[in-house]
Order: sequence, then structure tokens, then C-alpha cells
Amino acid sequence: MAISVLPAPVTSSINANAITATTADTMYEGIVTLDPAIYTITCASATITNIQFFSGVSTLITSAVTASGTVSINLASAADRVRLWTDTGSNVVVTITKTASAMSNVFSGTLDTVTSTGTYTGTSTSGYGYAVLVGGGGAGGSCTSGGSERSGGGGGSGGVGGKFVQLTGSMSVTIGAAGTATAGQAGAAGGNSSFGGITANGGGGGALGNSNGAESAGGAGGTVTGADISSTGATGGKGNGFPTSLNNGSATTEIYSFVKTGTTGSGGGGGYDNPGTGAGSGIGTGGNGSNASNPTAGTGYGAGGGGAGNRQTTSAYTGANGTAGVLYVLRF
Repeated sequence: MAISVLPAPVTSSINANAITATTADTMYEGIVTLDPAIYTITCASATITNIQFFSGVSTLITSAVTASGTVSINLASAADRVRLWTDTGSNVVVTITKTASAMSNVFSGTLDTVTSTGTYTGTSTSGYGYAVLVGGGGAGGSCTSGGSERSGGGGGSGGVGGKFVQLTGSMSVTIGAAGTATAGQAGAAGGNSSFGGITANGGGGGALGNSNGAESAGGAGGTVTGADISSTGATGGKGNGFPTSLNNGSATTEIYSFVKTGTTGSGGGGGYDNPGTGAGSGIGTGGNGSNASNPTAGTGYGAGGGGAGNRQTTSAYTGANGTAGVLYVLRF
């Protein structure tokens, strides 16, 4: 008995439609069913194609213009026709290719900001959340009297750690205290913050400026343990003596911007001519250093204070305080 072998069924992988624009600056319309999805429109690279997607004759859904022969669009609802025109060329083939199915965003969260040590009782429908924890910022160093060109270092910023956490409704949280400045002393370090297995250490205090023309160190940035993603705190600006170079603070690397946009930063060092400025934004900004007055404190959370400096004066100035840490929890 003879056996017949039939060809295996073939499924077409073609997922594109094309229309030819015979003449430039002429409207062309194609009737086609396009589901909500991501589409890429391509044509000759030297041609600019303007394309519109319609539902029915008059309801415009979206439009796009190619650049270097291509453009991608997100078609939010079904279309049943396209209209297009080109700026140059003849018999230009314009191809519309479905490159991905569109997905709807179903994420919805509530942001909590915790500034005090205690018990966090937040929970959510899913039982989970994203946490961002920040350590306290260090204080800037003071400068002593008895001679000019004495400058304290800026305070370091607290470390920043992020983690996907399970919310039990009763979770211990510690918020690191702000580092404080004291006349005639180095700045105090910021306190350590802890939550959900994360520890975000505070930034170090800036060194005391007590030697003519000598450089003093900025406080070290706080380290982080137990996080899924982290950013070590920023080191404070150095206190400079006689040099005129700036000794600015710096900012941490941003993490989990969908929870809280921004960074925290360290304080600027004191200086003879050009004291440094603080850095950071969104979460906290370091204070500015000084050269003939008291410096400014950090603002926001986890930021270092500015270092004090004197210029052609025998006066002593006091460094500036850092700011306390913080916990952000995006519940969903």
C-alpha cells in the first residue's frame, strides 16, 4: 500500500502591511485592521512619511512622522485605516509592521514617607512594597581661631538602599539622626537607618580645620548592607586652606526613581577664597561651605552639612548640621 506524505502546515510569520506612495505630496489611504500594539513604520531613509491612524472616517487615533526612514508608535486602540503622504520620491513603499503587543499598566501604588523611629504598620493589597532607606547626613567640620586659612571639611551623605519587601503590618524602623556640628570640633557622623533587612549607614562628619593652609578631609559617605540596589553616600567636599580651588560636595547615584526621584548629597568644604557648595536634589541637598562666616546646613534628608572656613581672620566658625535619614515605602 502506497503511503502519501503531505507537506506540514505552514503558519505565516508575515505581520506587516505596505502601501506604495506613487507621488510625493499626495494623500494615500489604506483600509486595514490593526489591533492595539506597537508598530514600526519604515520607508526610504531619504523620504519623510507622515502617517495617521484612524478609526472610521473621522476619528484620529494617533499620527507619526518618520526620521531617517523609521518611526515607532503605540497604537492604543484598534484602527481600520491609515492615511499617509510623503515629502519626496516616487513609488515609495511604506511598510507598517507589528513589532510588539501592547501591554496595559496595571501598577498602582501609595507612597509613605517615614521620618521617625518606631513601627511601620503599612500593608497593601499585594502584601508587598518597594522600600528606599536613607541614612543620616554628617555634619560639617568647624575651624579654629588663631590664624587664617583654616577650613573644615563638608559632611558626608547617608547611604541609600532599596529593596522589594514583604509588608507584615508591624515592622521595626530606625531613622538615622542628623549629624550635629560643635564649635572647635570635627562634625559628628549621621546615624544609621534600618528597615526590612536593610541598613543604610550615616555619612561621616567633616574634619576640623585647625592648621594654616592645610587641607581637611570631608566626611565619608555612608555604606549600605542588605539592599537589592544601593548607592554609597557621597563624600563631603574637602576643606581647603590657601588654594582657591572649589571643594564641592557630590551626590549619590539615584536608585528606584519610581519610588522617589532624586539623590541626597554631601556638604561643601570650607575655603580660603572659594568654599564648596553642597550637592544632591530631590531627597536631600548638602549645605554650602563658608570662608568668613558660618556655613549652611543640609536640607531634606540624608544630606551633609557645610564645612566652616576663615579668610584673613582669626575668627573661629562652626560647621553646619546634616539632616536626618528617611524611609520611603511604595505600597501596591
